Amino acid sequence: MNIIKKSIFVIKNYGVKVFIKKAIRFPISRLNLLKQKIAERKARKNKEEVIKSLKSFSSNNPEEIFDFSWNFYSGLIRPCKIKEEFVELLKIFKELNPKYILEIGTANGGSLFCFCKLARDDATIISIDLPKGPFGGGYPEWKIPIYQAFVKQNQKIDLLRKDSHQQDTLEEVKKILNDNQLDFLFVDADHSYEGVKKDFEMYSPLVRKGGIIAFHDIAKHPPETGCEVEKFWNEIKNTFEFRELIRNVNQVGCGIGVIYF
Repeated sequence: MNIIKKSIFVIKNYGVKVFIKKAIRFPISRLNLLKQKIAERKARKNKEEVIKSLKSFSSNNPEEIFDFSWNFYSGLIRPCKIKEEFVELLKIFKELNPKYILEIGTANGGSLFCFCKLARDDATIISIDLPKGPFGGGYPEWKIPIYQAFVKQNQKIDLLRKDSHQQDTLEEVKKILNDNQLDFLFVDADHSYEGVKKDFEMYSPLVRKGGIIAFHDIAKHPPETGCEVEKFWNEIKNTFEFRELIRNVNQVGCGIGVIYF
């Protein structure tokens, strides 16, 4: 779909106001995308240097870890998160001191990096990502050694490039866990209502009593984004003890929901 067809589609389906907002943001998003591509090209060329830098970084301070991931190599592993919200989640994560962690939605690897740095030294970290996923998923294969460099010496990392909704993916996660239960589950992949619901229904039974499940993007999103996490979050949150990490109650997008299982 070319830019003219896209413009007509947005105006027709979401109105002129939404189109104007998107048109204003378009040059900025294009510039950011260009910067990301340049950073990736440079990182691919200097992969050994990148891996060495990642391995040499050490901190147990959530804010320092977030800042490093945000700025590293011009945004190569930048978390798609609001700093205040995600740092607060990292503090909760650190206090939990988890050994078994599952992330659904790897994307740039920023949140995965932060989880590795704050998890136990003997932690098992699993991250699932769907190649060419519709919600921004799908990292290239050359990034795998970079993501593997996130872990501390005695940690174990498993990167599953699969559809989280497939039964064989669930079975592989169970096999990796080897009858152990998850301490922490982070859901940030398929943002459709049915998608996030399925991730919760499939993987929440693997979480231990006293564990934590966190969802990203629980705040209100414009309808054209297709993000419906808020709808599912509002349906389930009152069933549990929960917290909402939202920087501004009037903000559009992001927000993190935490349930204590």
